[in-house]
Amino acid sequence: MYASSDIHYPHYFNIFRNSLDKIEEEPCLFLLAGDIIDKGKFEGAKTVFESIANKFPNSKIVATFGNDEWNELWDKLKGEYSYIDWIVDDYKLYTCDNISIAVIGTPGALDKPTRWQIKNISNIEEIYNKRVIKVKELIIKAKTISQKTILLSHYALSRLTLKGENPYSYGELYSSKMEKIIIETRPDVGVHGHAHKGTAYATLQNIPIYNVAIPLVKDIVKIRFIKTLEGFL
Repeated sequence: MYASSDIHYPHYFNIFRNSLDKIEEEPCLFLLAGDIIDKGKFEGAKTVFESIANKFPNSKIVATFGNDEWNELWDKLKGEYSYIDWIVDDYKLYTCDNISIAVIGTPGALDKPTRWQIKNISNIEEIYNKRVIKVKELIIKAKTISQKTILLSHYALSRLTLKGENPYSYGELYSSKMEKIIIETRPDVGVHGHAHKGTAYATLQNIPIYNVAIPLVKDIVKIRFIKTLEGFL
C-alpha cells in the first residue's frame, strides 16, 4: 500500500504528482493522512483525488481529515467525494491478497491545543481526551476481527517521528496519550502526517510509525508490514 499527507493543494501537489507518476504497481489501498487541501480551500481536493483515481482505478482511497480540512467542510467533502473511504474515529475492513486489514482512521489529538483551537473550540481538550479513548476501543475491537491493523492519523503518533521539529512545539504536533495507547494496544502499523520537519520513520517498541508528510519525505511512501508480510504489498 502507499500513503501520503500534507499535500496542502496546490503547494506540494507537483511533488505529489511526480511521485505518483513513478509508481508502477497498483496498490490495494492508498492512504491519505489529512491536509489534502490548504486552509479549507475545498476545490483543491478534486485535483488530488482525481490524480490518484485516474492512476489507480482499482485501488481503494482511504482518508482521514487534517486540521486544514476544517470541521465545517467534513460533510461537504464526504458528499462530494463519496468514492473516498473517509474514516473519522472509526474503522473499516479491507482484504488485500487474502489478508484482512483494519484501518482505524482519526484526525488525531494534541497534548496542547493551538491558540486558535482554544479560542474557537471551547471543548477542544475534552474532544481530544474522548478521541484517545475511542481510538483505544477501536484498535482493540479491530484486532479481534482482522489479521492486521493500521492506525491512520493526521496528527503525529509518537515523539520519535517529531525529531527535527522544535521540541517546544511537540505538544501542538502530537498526543503523548495517543502514543501510550499505541504501546498498550499495539496496532501493526501507525501512519500520520502534520510534522513537516520531523522524522520519516521510527519504531515505537517494534511498532513501525511512518510520518508521510510530503513536505518532509518528498515522496509517496510505500508501507510494508514488517517481517511476516514483507513482500505482500
